[in-house]
Amino acid sequence: MEKNHQDLLDLKSEIINGFHPIEQLFKIMSKQSEGIHDDMTRSCAEVGLELCKSFRFKLDALLTTQEQEQEDDQR
Repeated sequence: MEKNHQDLLDLKSEIINGFHPIEQLFKIMSKQSEGIHDDMTRSCAEVGLELCKSFRFKLDALLTTQEQEQEDDQR
């Protein structure tokens, strides 16, 4: 059970690390838009950050479900 749990944690970490540059881009866009009053940049940054938040939530839910299924299979 511990190996499967660690595998899922490693997978989650790899996915988040791969996604991190995209999230950082939206954070930079958000900060940049503060100084230039650019509604388009601000709007895109807000949408991107919300998508990032949703992605993290769904990833957590998916991996939690996967972990529970693995635990059930081992019983």
